[in-house]
Amino acid sequence: MREATWRAGLGEFSDCLLAGVLVALASVPVVTAAPALVAGCRAIERSGRGVGGPLWTTFWADFRAAARGGVVFGGLAVLAAVLFAVDLEVAGSLPGGRVLRPVLGVLAGAALVIAVRTCEVVATGDSVAVSPAMAGAPAPGEADANGPAAARRESASWLRAGLAAARETLAAPGSAALLAGAILLCAVLVWMLPILAFVVPGPLCLAAVATGRRS
Repeated sequence: MREATWRAGLGEFSDCLLAGVLVALASVPVVTAAPALVAGCRAIERSGRGVGGPLWTTFWADFRAAARGGVVFGGLAVLAAVLFAVDLEVAGSLPGGRVLRPVLGVLAGAALVIAVRTCEVVATGDSVAVSPAMAGAPAPGEADANGPAAARRESASWLRAGLAAARETLAAPGSAALLAGAILLCAVLVWMLPILAFVVPGPLCLAAVATGRRS
């Protein structure tokens, strides 16, 4: 019994590391980081339940399914990060900049937590309905799941997920703090040893799924 538990734990650990590598590779274009996190969270969630096929194949299938709306979300996130960096530099030259900078930092941290939580909500399907295109099937009456209607459904799905993530962050500050701590720890590890950027996305996905479990 103990050996079976040990083997199961080792399998979950290896899946977590493999998911981290796959998320890192899929995030190379930067704007694909959001769908990559979605696929990683789905891989971790399935591994924890012991369902699904080989992680390598299911990850890329999930990544392709999430890429339509996720790339748009990721592009907006990159744009927001650039604007924040500019605002941070401007704030440093304004009167009261020493007070304004920490406030902006807290707001940026909260936005990052909500962004990661949004990916987890899209991945697990909790609190927001997964669109037909996300599930890999066209909607009733839709002949083409890759057309403009599917694109609108994907955008709406990510918008609903973002709103749900914001509500959950406010409703469960403890879980949000744990996720923020995980994000901070991952950032520190990558800062200390950049090669860990190919590993830490896996534990980050694990933290997102673990702190997002709902009753």
